[in-house]
Amino acid sequence: MLGNYLPGDYDIFAGVDVGKKSFSFTVRDHNVMSKTKTIPSEPEQLYNYTMKRFPGQKVLFAYEAGPTGYHLHDYLSAKKQHCLVVSPLSIPKAPNQRVKNNRIDSRKIVEELKAGKLKSIRIPQDSYRELRHLVNLRENYVHNRKAAKQRIKSLLLHTNLWKCFKDTEQNWSGNYIRELKKLPCSNAVHQRLDMLLMDLDYARKQTLSILNQLRTFVKIHKGIQQNIHYLVSIPGIGFITAVTILGRIGDPGNLRNVRELAAFVGLVPTENSTGEDVDRGSITHLGDRRLRSLLIEAAWAAIRKDAELSQFYYRIKSRHHIKIAARKAIVAVARKLTQRIYCVLKEQREYIVR
Repeated sequence: MLGNYLPGDYDIFAGVDVGKKSFSFTVRDHNVMSKTKTIPSEPEQLYNYTMKRFPGQKVLFAYEAGPTGYHLHDYLSAKKQHCLVVSPLSIPKAPNQRVKNNRIDSRKIVEELKAGKLKSIRIPQDSYRELRHLVNLRENYVHNRKAAKQRIKSLLLHTNLWKCFKDTEQNWSGNYIRELKKLPCSNAVHQRLDMLLMDLDYARKQTLSILNQLRTFVKIHKGIQQNIHYLVSIPGIGFITAVTILGRIGDPGNLRNVRELAAFVGLVPTENSTGEDVDRGSITHLGDRRLRSLLIEAAWAAIRKDAELSQFYYRIKSRHHIKIAARKAIVAVARKLTQRIYCVLKEQREYIVR
């Protein structure tokens, strides 16, 4: 994976807009040469075109991350070519822009690439990419399970059946499900409720199944298993949070500094400072939202298990207004957790509770 780069190290820059059926790309050099072309979405054709038109010259490719995945990146990397996969948010767009097409997008990418302003996202490799697929699959079924519960509660509210339960927010146990099935209602409502309960049951079974697959996968891949072991030694972090962290960041060896992980999950503050005036606001909320949510949950568990983090939490909480104090403090604890995560992964050791 290519991190920061120097434009002067390359002769040709190629910005590619990757589509399902075609590649629209623009190539430029350091002078005035600029060519835009559309070809079928075959990485081999793109590679052959650049090698034929620019023999002996060093080419740097870039395209936006999207639904087409890393196929183009993998092919070019196998051919010993440098390729950046960049976040779409890193490509600036003019507020008054009213025309958008693949050719224009490829030109924007190559302009930013030539100026040295682009940065590649973290691309997982080998077993870490497989782990990400499994983590994403589990998260999809967890989302489906929550959605099914919400639809059931909406139905109970709409049909005024919610009054039959003292607490609709309680744990959805087997007894609770059986009571739902006994609710007095019309045939149509009962049919709808039964179908929603089937959706919930399916999502639950699939979530359990993929969790078992994750545990088996971790046991097979010893490097990942060792990193999981280091992560769960941190108070507040369990197996699910640990595998999600590794599934998102990929190989921990690619971490460059302790601040990178916090920025990756959006736990760094926004800043609008001028001169000697320092003005920091709320966290950026950029990056991986689901991982950020898991770290916040881990932070709540950590302050109950770790005296040092508990003291840190209450110290931060005491500095803010009561309405925002708890939220500010727990985010600060989550940020501190990212520092511990970085240390145990980079130093390859367990965390020692003081």
